[in-house]
Amino acid sequence: MNYVEWLRVRNALRVTAICLGVSIVICFIVRIAIAAQFGGDHSSIVNRLGGEKDTVTTHSVVDGYNRTTLTNAREHTTVVIEDQADGSKIVQITEPGHSGSGHPEHVGLGPMSVSTSTSGGVEKTTIETNRPVPFAIYLGIAAVIALIIATVLGAPFARENDGHLEFAFLKPVSRTNNALGAIGADCVGILASGVMAIVAFAIMQAIFEIPHFDFSGINTTVIPVAIALPLSWYALLNASTASLKRGAGAVIGLAWPAALVSQTLAHFNLGSSMVGQTFHAIFWGISRIFPLTYVQFEGNDHDLNTLGPKLMVTAAILTGLFLVYGALAVVQWRRVEA
Repeated sequence: MNYVEWLRVRNALRVTAICLGVSIVICFIVRIAIAAQFGGDHSSIVNRLGGEKDTVTTHSVVDGYNRTTLTNAREHTTVVIEDQADGSKIVQITEPGHSGSGHPEHVGLGPMSVSTSTSGGVEKTTIETNRPVPFAIYLGIAAVIALIIATVLGAPFARENDGHLEFAFLKPVSRTNNALGAIGADCVGILASGVMAIVAFAIMQAIFEIPHFDFSGINTTVIPVAIALPLSWYALLNASTASLKRGAGAVIGLAWPAALVSQTLAHFNLGSSMVGQTFHAIFWGISRIFPLTYVQFEGNDHDLNTLGPKLMVTAAILTGLFLVYGALAVVQWRRVEA
């Protein structure tokens, strides 16, 4: 059993849990501050109208869901709050605005969006709250956290090689089983950190409103990519450091800059000259080494019919990189001499 590696995984997950816990506490403090400043309802105008004696409040049922209307004739303001089938609410506020017509404005952040338009001196604001959040957003957050943990755990063989290789080879298992055990422990830790991130951010959202997840479309297709990306990155770092006695930290530290710089230069346009084409070809080839390269999509990749298959191809490539880099790391570990 790779006891030492499991201890490293435990320590990494402990630090991750502490950081996520601090983030939850910060969200809770922010929620209290917002409630104290604006109250617990959707907006200050709803609270204000609801407290005025001139406001007429009516309730109705539309398609089986509640609709609340607040009307204040003196201020020429109407607020309509509609419950939706998915548990979200739509708040529509109609009130006097500046004369003329303005360009519609839309701001969206996670489960909330605010749209504002002005026409004929009337301003209409639509607030959608507690909307279902695409699960791909949670997977993206989890992948980032998992990439960080993959970087932290990315050199298990180099750590064994640094100062106590003789003890590592005294374990009553073959080198291959020893290597696979260490990789397995790290992979469990990496995936566990991603799950912890999803749970933590769901709790953060729950502090503000009840979480609703959207699993439709490509959201489920992102799952294999979110799993394979940090694992392939870990395997790359492991393969890059498996034969090193010292200096593994420098390799891991330079891996991120190297990945980002190679991708940037690979997309840099230097014209059609021979030097420019050669420069582009070199860095394009180097960028193919890094798993991060394969999760970048073009700006027009918004069509779900084409993005879904691309995500599946990306997941297959990342899985292949994980297997190749993992095999290279194990082969190097078998060849290391005490």
